[in-house]
Amino acid sequence: MGSTITEKGDLVTTKPKISCQVLVNPDIGFTDFHSISIHDYKYGAIPSYPETSTVYFRWYWSELEKSDGVYNYTLIDKQLNDAKAAGKKLMFRVMAMGETDSGENSIPLWFHAKGKDVVVNTEKTVFIPDYTSSDFRTQIEDLLAALSAKYNDPDDITSVDIGVIGSWAEWHLEEAYPNEPALGAHLNDNTLFESPSAFTEYVTMHQSNFTRVPTVMLIGSEDKRETFLASAVANGSGWRADCLGDKEGYYGPGWNHMEDAYPHALDNANASGAWKQAPVQFETCNDMTLWKTAHNFTEKDVTEVFDYALDHHASLINAKSKPIPDEFQPAVKEVLKKLGYRFELLSLTHQKEVIAGNLITINSEWKNSGVAPSYYPYRVAYRFVDSSGNVEKQQDTSREVLDWLPAETRMVDAPVIAINDDITVPTLAGEYDLQIALVNDLGDAKIKLAIDMPQKDNWYSISTITVN
Repeated sequence: MGSTITEKGDLVTTKPKISCQVLVNPDIGFTDFHSISIHDYKYGAIPSYPETSTVYFRWYWSELEKSDGVYNYTLIDKQLNDAKAAGKKLMFRVMAMGETDSGENSIPLWFHAKGKDVVVNTEKTVFIPDYTSSDFRTQIEDLLAALSAKYNDPDDITSVDIGVIGSWAEWHLEEAYPNEPALGAHLNDNTLFESPSAFTEYVTMHQSNFTRVPTVMLIGSEDKRETFLASAVANGSGWRADCLGDKEGYYGPGWNHMEDAYPHALDNANASGAWKQAPVQFETCNDMTLWKTAHNFTEKDVTEVFDYALDHHASLINAKSKPIPDEFQPAVKEVLKKLGYRFELLSLTHQKEVIAGNLITINSEWKNSGVAPSYYPYRVAYRFVDSSGNVEKQQDTSREVLDWLPAETRMVDAPVIAINDDITVPTLAGEYDLQIALVNDLGDAKIKLAIDMPQKDNWYSISTITVN
């Protein structure tokens, strides 16, 4: 630990040493997938998987609404409470189609009599609900309204997928049409869907219900008939893409996700700047052990894949809570230092001495050396701690971090963010430890800063000040 301290007149400036450690912070990094903390899970830990701040679950509609209008909140509450107990947040998706020949594992039995059932692909007989029917839309709208009434708190929820549609709610029909999975290819099939234009309504349903937490749209395909992603990002959502790692040669020569599907889908949707308003998230193709054993990835390949995610300003990667080979750990460590936000306090300047109860101006300089902003409005806060360790005064400012953007590309330095805060010092004379933190709406310090300075519970001791 260390810092550089300089004095000029009655002012003192502290420049903290910048940390190069991996920081586990809310809403960024790798996610646990259908686990709370697989890294140290007592019934089968996978220590090669990194520590996480976010747990990711997906549930079928049939699990969430056992009878019409009766919602299974217990299912979500269990995971949310376990996540909170572990100091983590939850992200989730609602699905209405999976690997099934009847739909019974994805859609409630009580709804089958009300909806328009469509069975296609005679060899596999995969059930596809008519997402465009008025009955289906009404039921899903009621479901999302019920869920958002309980799970719309940004202190608990990292994000909600704009889901429901397609196989595993991924906005494609791969289970039904493996040779033509793109949803756009079937939008004009009047024998399949009553009203293809109704699909965009599901985007609006999620956005209008989950108003306090970020919503994230599945990227879909490069088919230009799909306007769902464009609608989502135009109205404030972020995006997520599956099969990160599928680059040239992964499944052989030719088409692949990273070089063909993602770029065209993002261009079609004008989504390149969506990261400034809501999260970008990726999910790995297969898992990282298979990257090695089935696809012969080297550490260089892994770094290339992760750099791709960083170039798209990703905040989260779901590597599915699976083991990660030892030789890939250096690449994992490096990407964890860059995913999402990473706030560095470059300097802090204030008067050395001040009269009790007076205002002082604290000047500070910051930098976001990650690749994305925080989508939660953490605020700068200060506190004065006496020689006995007692907090004499804490003052939260209105200074939010939402606009603390990183560099546009990894090849340039992030801009310096200069802020000035007028702070009232304690009314009792004495020498105080001046501490700083980024706090949530409850006043809790939640963010680990990328500085190597003494801290307790994410309150960082930066300087001392004498109150006369």
